Amino acid sequence: MNKLRFSGHDTFVVRSYWPKKGYDFVKNGGRFSSEDAMIELGVGKNMVTSIQFWMKALGLLEDDNLTLTDFASFIFDDQGVDPFLEDIGSIWLLHYFLVKSEYSSIYSLIFNELRKERSLFIKTQLAAFIKRKYAEKGDNTLNQNTIEKDISVFIRLYNKIDFQSITKDFEDEVSSLMLELELISSSIEEEIKEGNNKREKVEWFYLHGEHRASLPPAILLFAILDNFENQRNIGLKKLETEPNSPGMVFLLSKDALYNQLKVIESFYPGILVTETAGNTQIVISEEMLGKKWEILRRYYAN
Repeated sequence: MNKLRFSGHDTFVVRSYWPKKGYDFVKNGGRFSSEDAMIELGVGKNMVTSIQFWMKALGLLEDDNLTLTDFASFIFDDQGVDPFLEDIGSIWLLHYFLVKSEYSSIYSLIFNELRKERSLFIKTQLAAFIKRKYAEKGDNTLNQNTIEKDISVFIRLYNKIDFQSITKDFEDEVSSLMLELELISSSIEEEIKEGNNKREKVEWFYLHGEHRASLPPAILLFAILDNFENQRNIGLKKLETEPNSPGMVFLLSKDALYNQLKVIESFYPGILVTETAGNTQIVISEEMLGKKWEILRRYYAN
């Protein structure tokens, strides 16, 4: 990971209809800096900035020249495979690119690094973890208020909703793009506050490491081929723990990952799961290499 980057979203989570709205806007020649952007997008000024931020963070818009990526066209073009995000596989893809792009550092930090240390945390522990990452990089630009806002957006983006406790804008909360992935849940616990022995309510967040029944095999295979490009033999440990590996990005436990690989093996003749002397790996045929987009097209065609 290069320089840590936080903020840019104006505290708005990405809503499920924003990627398509942003894609059409850019494709039709729109510029986020234009005075007409608010009218064309039908949102306020701060939301214009937020849509641009999320387009970049989700891997849909190039940061340097503001051009749409091939991934964006693949999904959202008029002839795209799922322009209105009706298939949950598309949400998993957007989640994968959000983590991998590292445009917004908090997502890569949490899924690739924090999870190796803990799956259960409170906000102050997450903030302390991010602060430590700044220190490890020798970066003194940390802004505590900005970090707290990013943590809030992260939680609202992924955390399972308790509809009875929604206190902010209802639409903002329930249309968050990543909710249906069910990667995170939370619970309120009463604990003794250190120093004064008073009880206080503390919210704990849990990163679920499980089977992921809603994760299509084709999306998992795409992530493997994309992240381990041109590698034909990949060990289970790599697939479980390396940065942007399916085990980390999709919060798969070792057993869950193995089971998913066996499903992929049964679906795709070019994939073989081998086990030698206790070492499990997948072997990818020469023919399968470089066919990640074709695999996705077949998935959406069915």
